[in-house]
Amino acid sequence: MYYFRQISPIGCLLWTFLFAWLFFKLKLYYVLGIIVLIAIIYNFYKKTRVKIKEYKEEKEKNFEPEIGEVYKVCPYCGKDVKRSARLCPHCKNLLE
Repeated sequence: MYYFRQISPIGCLLWTFLFAWLFFKLKLYYVLGIIVLIAIIYNFYKKTRVKIKEYKEEKEKNFEPEIGEVYKVCPYCGKDVKRSARLCPHCKNLLE
């Protein structure tokens, strides 16, 4: 049998006031600011990483060999693929 302890709303309110008072008394505004700034920078970093990854995948899919550049042809879909590629970026089949 499980017994749940009831939480007193006055107790929660008291702790909230205590933490708010400590926050303003100790002047921890800069800590909150730093946390928000870190969250913004991390979000920007993740979005940039995703965009770079999508750009590289798109560049790999739209591969056009230059004159004199060595490439191979995918045996499954017939598209030009970089010689160093192990997977075809178009049909995702193994090239070896």
